[in-house]
Amino acid sequence: MAESGVPPSAPAAQRVLVGACGMGNGHASRQLNLVSQLQQRGHQVAIVTFGDGIAALDEAFPAHVPIAVPTHHPGGWVAMTPTGIDVSRSADNGRALDPRGDAWNFALCEQVVEQLGGAPDVVLTDYEPASAQIAYMLGSRLVTTEQQSKFLMYRTPDAGGYTRWHEAAKLRYFFPAADHRIASSFFPMEWDRDERYSGELIEPILRPDIPLLVPEVDDTSVVVYLSPYAPLHQDPAGFLAALAEFPQVTFTVFTNRPIDDAPQNVTVSPFDRQKFTEALRSCSAVVSTAGHQLLSECLYLHKPVLGLPFDVYEQQFNAMMLEHFGIGMRSDGLSPDVLRTFLAGREEFAARARDLAARRFTGSSAGLLDRIGL
Repeated sequence: MAESGVPPSAPAAQRVLVGACGMGNGHASRQLNLVSQLQQRGHQVAIVTFGDGIAALDEAFPAHVPIAVPTHHPGGWVAMTPTGIDVSRSADNGRALDPRGDAWNFALCEQVVEQLGGAPDVVLTDYEPASAQIAYMLGSRLVTTEQQSKFLMYRTPDAGGYTRWHEAAKLRYFFPAADHRIASSFFPMEWDRDERYSGELIEPILRPDIPLLVPEVDDTSVVVYLSPYAPLHQDPAGFLAALAEFPQVTFTVFTNRPIDDAPQNVTVSPFDRQKFTEALRSCSAVVSTAGHQLLSECLYLHKPVLGLPFDVYEQQFNAMMLEHFGIGMRSDGLSPDVLRTFLAGREEFAARARDLAARRFTGSSAGLLDRIGL
């Protein structure tokens, strides 16, 4: 082994730009793992992110990684219908942007080149469009690492009134070309391939701390996660009233939404990664919006999930898979009857989650950086 600690067979150090969508914590969570590995291999890394991604990734690594934040990102103004992009509404949203902003991300590109000391050799993007624009501008190799690309690669059925093109249209707009598409999935893809779109399907990429956990099951503890990026389908008072019907259970609600007058069996906490991870480790079940990353972590830890999906295809599909594989339930809202049925089925859901996890977590994400030349 060389004195630097990098194996002699490792690829030469490269300049790598990592893009992470900052809407929610899932995209940034995946990049915690990849950025750590890139640093260990001696690559020079910079990050493009925004929103929640800044807090999740800033100062999260042994060596400092500079972060550049786009002024505008397409995800903030692209409007959708159940079957694709709403061009008229998107045009109105785009015209409303501050004309003094860096709408085409040239200044962002300049900042990244300065941070890396040159153009990136490779751009890894997890659903972050501005970093992909930089790859297109500078001719860098582009690798997409989000989980949504599986909806390009497979002819998946409709879910919750939405078609796969609700997701695939955004992917074709944000990332029209990629040198390599890598998509993760907590469920097997049992549908026909769409041969127009090549790519590699792997197991979920977990946060580095998740595989180190020793899960326990406290039947009196249920974790509730409410993402700030979509409204509840019901009045918050009705949501809390459903929780109050089960005084034998302590519901720890992680949310940045204001919640007043919580019942005695409800503990409200702003999202804190360390506290959330410990609660997830020891709880008996999870009630949550249906983001892929959290559902993947729950599957790995054999935690049943009651999914409350956003009005987007990806979350509707994830929630449908909870029921399809018998590892949880989906619902558009929370009621005492729904929660009672879910809590009564925890043991069976957990057993099926254990079986599915053995099928999904097979090591297919190991060696990913080797396969893409990093």
